[in-house]
Amino acid sequence: MREFLERMRIVLCRPSHPGNIGSAARAMKTMGLADLRLVAPARFPAPEAQWMATHAGDVPSATASAHSRSARGRANGRLR
Repeated sequence: MREFLERMRIVLCRPSHPGNIGSAARAMKTMGLADLRLVAPARFPAPEAQWMATHAGDVPSATASAHSRSARGRANGRLR
């Protein structure tokens, strides 16, 4: 099970508030997940993300460089 959790990645697309990033990081830490990726966050890094990530601050800090990457994989079309 541990190997499965280590391979799992959580992606937040366009989070509008940094507190959402911190809350997701805290929930992930509780479940044993550590790979959080951000796509086009409104504001990051931000103190609100760290405040909401109580005791899970290492998860969002690891994504600081990942937020500049673009997400790929959506095919042309409405809901593909």
